[in-house]
Amino acid sequence: MTAKRVPSPSKRRRRRVTLPLLKPVEVKCAFCRGKGKDPFGIMSKLSTCCICGGKGTVTIFESYVLCRACSGTGVEPFSRLTCLACRGKGVIPVDQPTESCPVCKGTGRHTSHLYCLRCHGAGVVSLVPAGGTTEGSGEAG
Repeated sequence: MTAKRVPSPSKRRRRRVTLPLLKPVEVKCAFCRGKGKDPFGIMSKLSTCCICGGKGTVTIFESYVLCRACSGTGVEPFSRLTCLACRGKGVIPVDQPTESCPVCKGTGRHTSHLYCLRCHGAGVVSLVPAGGTTEGSGEAG
């Protein structure tokens, strides 16, 4: 015999999450410095940038900060690899308002080779909860 589960009458309603509408903006590609070509010429001198696809710009939402892990260059320090924190864009989107990261103290690096896992290399953390702002308390009244 299988019993049917009956929902409990004391179940809470789902909270509605509202997120701010951010406009996309075009930012100069940090990896190729806006030229659209591979800066290291590894494949060939004519190959396009792997980050922007040869456009020279990348699209990102308007609320952003310079990547502290790579200092906005889009390249991992002491290598030719793209920055893991910003994925080569040189900037990281953040939610406003922000404060300095308590783990890395604003440097964007937790150890000498890895970006900070708390702020993801931005050097700042958001004061807004991860789910955004909530409407209502979620309880029937």
